[in-house]
Amino acid sequence: MGDADHPSLTVSGSGYRPALDGIRAVAVLAVFAYHLDVPWLRGGFLGVDGFFVLSGYLITGLLLDEHAATGRIDLGRFWTRRARRLLPALFVVVGVVAIWTSISAVPFELGLRRTDLLWTLFYGANWHFIATGQDYFAQFASASPVLHTWSLAIEEQFYVAWPLVTLTALRFSTGRPRAIVAVSIAGILLSVVAMAMLYDPGDPSRAYFGTDTRIQELLVGALLAAALRAGVRLPSRLAPKVAGGTVLVVMAAFVLVPDDNAAYYFGGSVAFAAVVAALLWAIDTAPGSHVARALALLPAVWIGRISYGIYLWHWPVILAFPTAPLLAIALTTIAAASSFYLLERPIRTGRVPLIGSSARRFAAAAAVVAALLVATTAWATTPPVGTPTIVEEIRGCDSNTICVRREEAAGAPVLGVVGDSIARSLDPAFLRLAERHRWTYVLAAPNGCRLDSLLTSYEGVARPQDRACTDLVPRLRGELIATWHPDLVVAFDRWEIIDVVAADGQVTKGGTPEHVALTEEALTEVALEFTSAGARIVIVELPPILPA
Repeated sequence: MGDADHPSLTVSGSGYRPALDGIRAVAVLAVFAYHLDVPWLRGGFLGVDGFFVLSGYLITGLLLDEHAATGRIDLGRFWTRRARRLLPALFVVVGVVAIWTSISAVPFELGLRRTDLLWTLFYGANWHFIATGQDYFAQFASASPVLHTWSLAIEEQFYVAWPLVTLTALRFSTGRPRAIVAVSIAGILLSVVAMAMLYDPGDPSRAYFGTDTRIQELLVGALLAAALRAGVRLPSRLAPKVAGGTVLVVMAAFVLVPDDNAAYYFGGSVAFAAVVAALLWAIDTAPGSHVARALALLPAVWIGRISYGIYLWHWPVILAFPTAPLLAIALTTIAAASSFYLLERPIRTGRVPLIGSSARRFAAAAAVVAALLVATTAWATTPPVGTPTIVEEIRGCDSNTICVRREEAAGAPVLGVVGDSIARSLDPAFLRLAERHRWTYVLAAPNGCRLDSLLTSYEGVARPQDRACTDLVPRLRGELIATWHPDLVVAFDRWEIIDVVAADGQVTKGGTPEHVALTEEALTEVALEFTSAGARIVIVELPPILPA
């Protein structure tokens, strides 16, 4: 991921450290392996934490170096260099993913993917994923092809805000780096507390994606940079031992720490960040140690230099080829290398015709490309005219009758789908499955009717359509069994959570013990009716209905 203009400048003023590129290589390969679902690398997601620490370390060092040398920080120059480093490759990925989405996504996904891409383009993806409830750890459950850009958003937000904080702190402290030490420690403590308080074991996404909860790792890196500038040193004789010990801890964490470990949210994150910072400190102190030399090997350095492209491309490529990991690795490497040599490096070094090293021309070009990408994304993710996002009314299929959606030759497996409008909305998917597997597919799903024969009370009233359902649904079940003899019945329905009218005419509120008992008894009768006729039944549990 993006951090400094030079791939691996240290903050101690001693120049280029190729070992830092090696750390980047280890981090990006850990994330890549995690997303490939390598079973023995359960903690590969921690590679992002390593990137955050390294970014905070390098960026803060650059800011402090500039202020120490000139007495100021040129914010315009700083932000322009970040943009040159990061925007070109991101623009290409967003454009390619937008076009791929238009080809591969089903219509009801397009609107969400459009907003995913636009928030990615403007570096607000992490907050967008929080707002839309997209879970990083449910990776293949209709995952966004830009879900991984949450971390890039946090980094870019840091790049915008942190120079301002640094400049302000240095002005009030007459340029002393100790002010950054104090600010970093305060920020780390607040972020650690926020992560613990916002953690929800049922859905950790808020604590995981939030800028406020993840800033701790960037600030750990910033703290190290400022401490070094303030004169804090690691004894040179201890540095090789610290490097060896910390690299073993990092490797062990990649192997042993699962992504559902609650301890990560209660201090584990900052502890891992501290270990990475100690490794950076040791490498800065002893660049000739065995660990530093191993990380500085040419293959690791090369992977580190193209790591930004690897990170950008690997996730959408994995989603495009989920069953071909070797192909995903090869295509990601080719895309990342091409991006680095043909796009990123020429733009960063000012070798692109017409743009050159001019900040104004680059800004103008970036604005034009961003506008084109917004237009392209809107075009590519807009469903064709007349395409419904939720299919309730299926042409030629009356809601109150059984619809034969696909009929195969005698002897073919028969799929029956029952339920309400939710079942009808999934008709395109079932139709596609039936065509692919040569099933007969029959739909018996009247709008607004529950699976069982209970009488629904909607907002305290049993409506005429609710009373009609009590006759319609058993008739359709019987017809489905008698005529089509389904092998498998899949049931979708939200009405079983709604109030019912009991036999004595009293309304039984949804969720009460009485309601649960009535519903379980009624659903058991439905299940027995299908299974006694030789069918298997799958009742799909739906997500809870949340407030607007």
